[in-house]
Amino acid sequence: MKAGFWRFCGKPALLAAALALLLLAAGPGWARSLTVSRPNQQLYQEPSFASSPLKTVPQGAKVTLIRQEGEWYKVDYQGTVGWLHRQAVPEAAPAKVDLSRLIFGGPVAETKSEEVALAGKGFTPEVEAGYRQKNPGLNYAQMDEIESFGVAPAQLEKFIQEGGLNP
Repeated sequence: MKAGFWRFCGKPALLAAALALLLLAAGPGWARSLTVSRPNQQLYQEPSFASSPLKTVPQGAKVTLIRQEGEWYKVDYQGTVGWLHRQAVPEAAPAKVDLSRLIFGGPVAETKSEEVALAGKGFTPEVEAGYRQKNPGLNYAQMDEIESFGVAPAQLEKFIQEGGLNP
C-alpha cells in the first residue's frame, strides 16, 4: 500500500485497523498451558464446587487455559472442557485480558465462600445438617443406608487374613 492511502483515510482507519488486530490477537493465539500442581483435582461442568465433576485431573497434567472468571479457570484437558479452581494451579499468573469480553461485557461468576468452606471441611455431620436444611426436598434414604452399613470385627479380620493384606 502506498502512503497516500493512509493519508486519504486518515487516523480513523488506522485506529480501526489497530483495534481489529488487537481483538484478533486476544483470541486462541494467546492460549496458555498450565501445569496442575495438586493431586486429583476435579474438572467441573460449571465454575462452582457444587457443580458436577467431569473428570479428575492428576498432578503434573497440562491443561490449556481458555479463560478466567474470578478464581476459576476454564480449561481444556484431553479434549474435555471444564472449570478448574485456581487452587489446582496456585503459581499461575493472572490470565491475559480477553479484550472482547472487556469491551462487550459478560457474566461474572465468583466462588461463594460457603462452597470453599464445604470443600475444605468435607461432608461432616454439621455440613450435612446444613445441606439438609437448605435442601429439604431431597431424598437422603440411600445415603443413610450406606452410612448404616457395618462390618463385625471378626468379619473384617477374616477378610484381611484371606486377602493376605497387611494392615
